[in-house]
Amino acid sequence: MEDRSQEALRRYHLKIYNIYRARGAFLLETDCGLKLYKCFEGSRNRALFEHKVKEHLCQHGYSNIDLFVKTLEDEIISEDSQGCQYIMKNWFWGEECNLKELSQIELATANLARLHCIMKDIDFTKEQLDHNLSTNLTEIFDKRNRELKRVKGYIRDKKQKNEFETSYLNYYEDFYEQGIQAALSLSESDYPTLLADSIKQRRVCHGNYTYHNLIMLKNKTEAMTKTYIPPGWINKQAVSATELGAGMASMLATTNFEKSYIGLQIADLYQFVRKVMEKNDWDIMYGSNMIEAYDRIKPISKSELKILYLLLLYPEKFWKITNFYFNGKKSWVSGRSIQKLNSIGEQNAKKEMFLRRLESIL
Repeated sequence: MEDRSQEALRRYHLKIYNIYRARGAFLLETDCGLKLYKCFEGSRNRALFEHKVKEHLCQHGYSNIDLFVKTLEDEIISEDSQGCQYIMKNWFWGEECNLKELSQIELATANLARLHCIMKDIDFTKEQLDHNLSTNLTEIFDKRNRELKRVKGYIRDKKQKNEFETSYLNYYEDFYEQGIQAALSLSESDYPTLLADSIKQRRVCHGNYTYHNLIMLKNKTEAMTKTYIPPGWINKQAVSATELGAGMASMLATTNFEKSYIGLQIADLYQFVRKVMEKNDWDIMYGSNMIEAYDRIKPISKSELKILYLLLLYPEKFWKITNFYFNGKKSWVSGRSIQKLNSIGEQNAKKEMFLRRLESIL
C-alpha cells in the first residue's frame, strides 16, 4: 500500500490485521470487521446521497450493505496531504451471485424487492433531490431510436462492408421495429404518472443491480479457500431453495450503490431480469420465477408490469453494440463485438417467446 494511502488510512479509528488486494481496492481485516478501502473520484454531494440511502436501509433493518466508514472527523471521505480522496466501506466474505443457479437468482430477486420496499420516503435535501432524479425513459427511447437509424444509414451507404456491418444490416429491421414499438407503447402508457409518483414518494433505485454487486455470504475460512479474494469468483454450489424464505437477509449482501437514483424501481428489476435471461438463453422459467419472487414481496401493479414489458421489448443490447461500434474504430471491429451481435440476433426469437408470455398477463 502506498504511503499516501496509508496517510489517509490513519484518519480512521480501527486496528488493521491483514491487507489484501482486490479489484482496484484493498480489503482490510480490522478489529471492526472486513472493510474495503479505495481511491474516490466522485463528488462529495453524490457520496452524501449514496450515504443517505444506505443509512436509511440500516435504520430500517437492512444492514448487509457496504455502508461508509466515517473518519475520526466524522467524514465519509478521507483526504491525504496531496488532496487525493479515499473512502472506506463495510465489506463481506463471500462470492458473487451465480446467474446460472436459479435458487440464487430467486434469492437475489426477492432481495431486490425487499430493498425496494425500504428505499422510499428518504429524507433527502432539495439539492440531493434535484441532482439525482431518473432520466426520462421516453426521451431515452426516442434518442436511441434516432441513433439506430443514423448508424443504419451510415452502414448502408458504405461501399465495402465488413463482417460486423453485414450481420448488423441482417438483424437491423427486427430490432429497430422493437425499438419503435416500445417507444410508441411507452408514450401511450401510465409511465408519466408512475414516474411522478415515484419521485413524490422519493423511491430509490439501486441503479446497477447485477451479480457483481451481490455477495452470497460465506465465512472467512470458506472464502479464503478460493483462488481469488472475494468477490471475484463464480459460485459453483447451488443455494437450497428451502433457504429462500426465512433467513434470507443473512445470506446475501448488496453493494455498490454508486449509480443509485430516484425513479421507477421496476427499472432495477428489468436490468436484473435482462442480464439473467441473456445468460440463460431467454429460458422462460428463469424470467417467470424472477417476476414471481419479486411480486411475492413487493406486488407489481399492472401498470408497472407494462413498463417492465416495454423495457424488455426495447433492444437495449443491440443499441449498446451499435453505440460501441459507431464510437469506435470502424475500420476494424473485434471478433468479440461480432460474437455479441450474432448472439443477440440468435436469441431474439426466444426473447420474443418470453415477451409474448409476459404480454399475455398484461
